[in-house]
Amino acid sequence: MTDRTERMTTTMAAVMPYQHSSTTKPYTNTDGPSVSIVIPAHNEAGRIGHAIQAVLEQWAEAVDAVEVIVVDDGSTDGTVMEATVFAQRQPDRVRVISLSQNRGKGYALRCGFRESRGAVVGFIDADLEYPATALPHMVAAVEPTQRACAVAVRVSDHRRWHERWTSHLARTLARFLLRLPVRDTQAGLKVFPGWFARNVLAHAHEDGWLFDVELLLAATTARLTILEIPVTQERYRPRRATAATMLACAPTLGRLAWQRWNHWARREGAETMQMIRFGLVGLCNTACDLAAFMALSTLWPPDGDGYRAAVEALGAWIVATLVAYPLHARFTFRRRLSRWGFYAVTSMGVALQMAATGLVTQDVPSVPPLLGKALGILLAAGFTYTGYRWLARRASTAAVPVKAVPESPS
Repeated sequence: MTDRTERMTTTMAAVMPYQHSSTTKPYTNTDGPSVSIVIPAHNEAGRIGHAIQAVLEQWAEAVDAVEVIVVDDGSTDGTVMEATVFAQRQPDRVRVISLSQNRGKGYALRCGFRESRGAVVGFIDADLEYPATALPHMVAAVEPTQRACAVAVRVSDHRRWHERWTSHLARTLARFLLRLPVRDTQAGLKVFPGWFARNVLAHAHEDGWLFDVELLLAATTARLTILEIPVTQERYRPRRATAATMLACAPTLGRLAWQRWNHWARREGAETMQMIRFGLVGLCNTACDLAAFMALSTLWPPDGDGYRAAVEALGAWIVATLVAYPLHARFTFRRRLSRWGFYAVTSMGVALQMAATGLVTQDVPSVPPLLGKALGILLAAGFTYTGYRWLARRASTAAVPVKAVPESPS
């Protein structure tokens, strides 16, 4: 824990200590707003009032649904005073946090995320070059599942040509190096589930513009669905980030890329081992199927009765499926799978195998039936592995806290 203190300007214009603590205590917020929008601001006295008003107008018919958190990042103009005017007029909807020194956009956003209360948390740049009107649509996309985030993607850019091209180069480089599944990493308009913003993003590390990259990396690691919302970027002033600022971030970007590729390599290795375990269980399942069929045919010999043989084959498959469930759950995927989902996927896999075997044998007479059977097994194996893997991922994200937030930031 650090002994640094920051100043929080309350709605009564009093100064309260803003302590950073390494301890967290979850609690459930039932009376607070459903949406928290953080506005980081550094020397934005001429714009911050308009930004606050623009965000509040998006929820004009639901006055208690949104809170605006302005984080003043060590401004030397009247940004805090302008924001405090709104906080005094609407104390339940506007809060102001004042940092004693300029620490960067990422640091300011982390402070705002820690103090948020909404089930959905987003941020928007104070200059409003990105439209505040997109916020309700982004919130509506994130709120239902709490397993997605919405990021603005610039499809039209009204800035000068050199600003557009350098920005495009920077985000393309970041996307390539970090293997990010999003076209625009740097747009200053993003929305996240509240639990993710408070429990994950509030404890990130980057203070500058690479915070946008870090939060997208965190969302990818947490397997959140990233939704791209098309927007138009206006130009109300020259860009503050210079080419020198971007170049200064190169070492940090390289470090993040190294960590990302190492994580990807470990994940791919884990995926390979999982597929090997799936194959081993498949061999065991096949042996069990054959053993059960042989036992049934010994007890009740078909004696040329195809119907009885088919029933015994079905019984052997049922026995093998019952054995396969605990093996795949405990050994292959190491998660509790939905039992009925497992049986449904297995049944569809068997149907696919039968159909593929029959079609290949009928339509390609030159192919021996055994090869047709092998092709059917491969198709069924790919299908069932994909289905079981989806069930495993769903099981791993079934119990996700929605409104657990830290009491004190770290």
